[in-house]
Amino acid sequence: MTQRSAIITGAGSGMGRAIALRLAAAGMQVRLAGRTESKLRVVAEEIVALGGSAQVHALDLEDDNALAGLANELAGARLDAMVHCAGDWLIAMLEDTSDAQLDHLLRLNLRAPYVLTRRLLPNLRRSDNASVIHIGSIVTALSVPGVSAYTASKVGLKGLTGALAAELREELIRVVMISPGPADTPMRDAASPGIDKSLLVEPQTIAELVHVVLSLPRGITTSDFTLHSLRWG
Repeated sequence: MTQRSAIITGAGSGMGRAIALRLAAAGMQVRLAGRTESKLRVVAEEIVALGGSAQVHALDLEDDNALAGLANELAGARLDAMVHCAGDWLIAMLEDTSDAQLDHLLRLNLRAPYVLTRRLLPNLRRSDNASVIHIGSIVTALSVPGVSAYTASKVGLKGLTGALAAELREELIRVVMISPGPADTPMRDAASPGIDKSLLVEPQTIAELVHVVLSLPRGITTSDFTLHSLRWG
């Protein structure tokens, strides 16, 4: 049997790292994509040390030429799963948000998943049970002040999830969004220094849910998820 394969963006830390480790533990070949090659190589070494298989693809996900280069590199390969985990955040009121900050969040959190999925769709079509998973945010279900640009990017991603799920339904390619509440990641530490860790979702929990979705039988999908601690909110 051919080894199943997944690509995870933002795989150098946090949720992306946890997802990569979980899928590798399930026997999948994982392709680690992200900006910082040194972080990706550390994760790849962890996976190999545990007996898994990993390849590193260091690139700027906001660079169209880099996305095209990745697609060319993977031409002819099969992908069974694409997990869009890379993202950035911003805490700022609308009037304090620059155009450049807005453009960055939209390009990384929304445009990159759109363009990369389009470019790698031929690879997904080679699978007999393909999945696209978008890692969203609780802000798609609960509006809070001070994160309008981030919220716009993640709500856009939620809309993309539904539209793409409808487009790919006939091909039996599932598209699902997992929207965690505050998660115990470096990004959360930077946003909320000193936060009570009991309020946070562990990255391994999110990774386990990703694995469950990818393990569904061909032709079966599920609704989008929000995932948060019972102690939060």
